[in-house]
Amino acid sequence: MKKALFYIIAVEDDLKRAIMGLNVARRSHEFKRFEDVKVILQGPSEKLVFDETPEVRSVIDYLITNKLIDSACSNFAKKASMDESIVARGVELKPSGERLAAFVNDGYIPISF
Repeated sequence: MKKALFYIIAVEDDLKRAIMGLNVARRSHEFKRFEDVKVILQGPSEKLVFDETPEVRSVIDYLITNKLIDSACSNFAKKASMDESIVARGVELKPSGERLAAFVNDGYIPISF
């Protein structure tokens, strides 16, 4: 079985695609489709951590509770003044390029949304 890394990089105008990626990550974990599932949030998709829409809130809560979100991009979060709020929600901030490389070097297959 392979390990999957969901790299959520959808732009502001296409956050529906990011939500779809988060749902695929959740379902992949629930149905054990991969050996392991991890998520990295980068760019505007990081705002979904605070989305109060029931569908989005449910999937974000699931991913946080099950420790599937490895991190959100520290650089974007700081520039957008979301860093403290993201950490308070239980998501670590790390440089996304470094995390992406670490996961790929550890055998994860990146899947981007």
